[in-house]
Amino acid sequence: MRTPPRVIIAAFLLAALAVFAGLAAGCSESGPSDEDVLASLTDQVIIPRYEAVAERMDALSAALTDLGAAPSSADSLARARAAWREARADWSRSRAFWFGPVTDRRSVGLMDWHPVEPERIEAMLATRPARSEADARDTLGSTMRGLGTAEHLIFDPDAARKLADPARADYMVALGDIFRSESAAILREWSAERGPGLVSYGGFFTGRAGDSMLASAAVDDLVSAQIFLLKRIVDMRLAAALGMLAGGADLSAIPEGYAENGAADLRAEILGIRDMYAGHESAEGALGISHLVAAVSPDADARMTSHFAAAIAAIDALEGSLTAAVIDNPAKVRAVYDALSALQMTLETEVVSLLGVTVGFSDTDGDSAR
Repeated sequence: MRTPPRVIIAAFLLAALAVFAGLAAGCSESGPSDEDVLASLTDQVIIPRYEAVAERMDALSAALTDLGAAPSSADSLARARAAWREARADWSRSRAFWFGPVTDRRSVGLMDWHPVEPERIEAMLATRPARSEADARDTLGSTMRGLGTAEHLIFDPDAARKLADPARADYMVALGDIFRSESAAILREWSAERGPGLVSYGGFFTGRAGDSMLASAAVDDLVSAQIFLLKRIVDMRLAAALGMLAGGADLSAIPEGYAENGAADLRAEILGIRDMYAGHESAEGALGISHLVAAVSPDADARMTSHFAAAIAAIDALEGSLTAAVIDNPAKVRAVYDALSALQMTLETEVVSLLGVTVGFSDTDGDSAR
């Protein structure tokens, strides 16, 4: 007796469902959940990095205050410059997770906008100088605040003489006060209750609060942040500086001033992206995006790991100013561009596809944040 076609189809569908169920169970057993990865990154990377940022910014604020009190002191100036570099390093490394409180508070406009406008800064100082944190917050534009503005003031070759002007010194101290208070506020929103009925952003982001973001949406945000950052670095910074875009070489695309910190900034940013991908390097059981990718495609994960190593090695081959390297040794900068482009391509195609990520719009699309 012949089996009816409908029975055959039904049996086939049941068998297929069983296979898919087995594959899904295997995937869930072989890799961590989205929630596990989000919790690990928040607890072991994001919050500790913002703690380091707050600590460094507090130290920078104190160093700027000391310099304002003794602008002719070579030791005070050297300490302020060292504190600036240390604060900049941790802040740049946090850039891979500039979402949530950083975007909600528009912290980048207070902390690190590019480009700064030296002419407007000098004109303001000559007419109506901002001499307090409130004044700098409320009356100045983003191009006259932030770490780039502090760089303009303290790395100026004639800084010791110029800072003898009380208005200039007060302005510098006011910037330091913004760095300290704003970094503390970002940390507080990630890690502490934000008020009656308001959980920390960390609790909201990881799904550990009653009213939380969906884990899939949080992973989308996490991966999207890396894509947007790499796009800004590769396409809007390096390609522009190397003259690969219409209009010729544009060195102003590199956020680098008197301190010549462009290569160090770039290295910190890529390390921050790697932090999000790999998880905390030294914490036992730490998880990152890598663990979600490896559970689906170990080969894709290996490619990402190889791209990170190649990119960091290419950056480490640069010496001194990134702007100067574009002029004097463009081949080395092109090697960085190529390595980061390969990383960018694998992230935007394989990782996005494997994880089913929906890439939205950047919170900073259209602005000039670094």
